[in-house]
Amino acid sequence: MVISLRPHHFLCLQGYKGFNYSAHQVNSWNRITKLLKDNPDTDVLTVSGSDDLCAKCPALMGTKSRCIEKNVKSLDDKVKDLLGLVIGKIYKYSDVVKDLNAKMTKEIHSQLCSGCMWWKRGLCRDSFKQTT
Repeated sequence: MVISLRPHHFLCLQGYKGFNYSAHQVNSWNRITKLLKDNPDTDVLTVSGSDDLCAKCPALMGTKSRCIEKNVKSLDDKVKDLLGLVIGKIYKYSDVVKDLNAKMTKEIHSQLCSGCMWWKRGLCRDSFKQTT
């Protein structure tokens, strides 16, 4: 099994708590989060645009979007550059997370995520324990 992820979702998965999503989204995020936690060496395909976590997004199902694609694309590009990811390449999830944890600082986390509604609500600021 290969999971598709856009680059910034590597960040989001570290702080995912299941709040403020529709029931369909929670089920999708819960399933993928559990799969990756239980099987950290799962293959992950980096993609540009919607991924497996986006599959149940209300925006893709015709209702109001929480994401502004140009902002999300910019965040994807920043995370891709930080981690040296290549769109269309398959990685081991554990390798990407290990690299992410090694490179993440409080300042980088804030620079990347402070404009996100989840960050503003305080739902993921504690995602990276070494960011004191």
